[in-house]
Amino acid sequence: MIFLRERSNTTEVNKKPLIIICGPTASGKTLTAVNLARHKGEIISADSMQIYKDMDIGTAKPDKKILKIVKHHMIDIMTPDRDFSAHEFRLRADKIIKDIYNRKKIPFVVGGTGLYIRALMFGLSRAPGRDARIRKRLKSLLEKKGLPSLYQKLKKVDPVYADLISCHDPVRIIRALEVFYQTGKPFSQFIKRHRSRSRYHALWIGLTLERKKLYEMIDQRTESMFKKGFVQETEHLLKMGYRPENIRKHGIGYSDIIDYLEKKITLAQAIENVKKKTRRYAKRQMTWFKKERQIEWFREEQFSEIPNRVSRWLKRINFY
Repeated sequence: MIFLRERSNTTEVNKKPLIIICGPTASGKTLTAVNLARHKGEIISADSMQIYKDMDIGTAKPDKKILKIVKHHMIDIMTPDRDFSAHEFRLRADKIIKDIYNRKKIPFVVGGTGLYIRALMFGLSRAPGRDARIRKRLKSLLEKKGLPSLYQKLKKVDPVYADLISCHDPVRIIRALEVFYQTGKPFSQFIKRHRSRSRYHALWIGLTLERKKLYEMIDQRTESMFKKGFVQETEHLLKMGYRPENIRKHGIGYSDIIDYLEKKITLAQAIENVKKKTRRYAKRQMTWFKKERQIEWFREEQFSEIPNRVSRWLKRINFY
């Protein structure tokens, strides 16, 4: 295997190559990546939800047939009662990428969690570390007033970051507020600052669908998830002893199903809520990825061109 030998504007000499496939949920990332990686690659999932065990339907994990075609990493590595950070993702992904190189294969980083991909490509921000006093106060507010209250506080002090993350993500909401209360500056400013030279030489491909088509795909997939047993999966997680708050935060829809199981809403309302939240999530993903200048975007009618683009890139960098 020979790595890059040509000089580019960003001085990519000697940086190890990888291919990134990103885009909004339901845009076709998994199948695109599997078709590309089935001969010479392995896939590293950059999905903050698919890392959790026993949460398969609600996180839209690749099915077992797909997982057998291409080796996947970073799926089913944590239990739902654990939190996982972008820092941890970067550390683990770096080791996996090195191991993939040693097997003379190309790593494909595939997913829609922009923060994970950004951490891998550019490193982490220089935001201050944890403050035990502030964190304790925020967790106390979380218990007393609930997550929606904290999210509203974040929207007031840092609307940019609030629009990029889920309102059901206590880890990132607390972290952003913690940084703001420490520095008086929005966490989104620190994210902008850490965009320095890339750590890898990447072909970064983005998939995009026309909005109407994307929303149709989201609706179809949501209905399919419920038919496959999304409700039963949630019931199983509760029977395993996981607390509702742990389940709610690790995937779009679990919160609504728990509300349905607690008879707060009907099943039809739960399904419609999941569709709406997934559409909003897709919009946030596109907002995030549009800021990444390295991405080469492919529309649905151009997807057939992606294999040739990847093949040309691999030849240009002399990867064999």
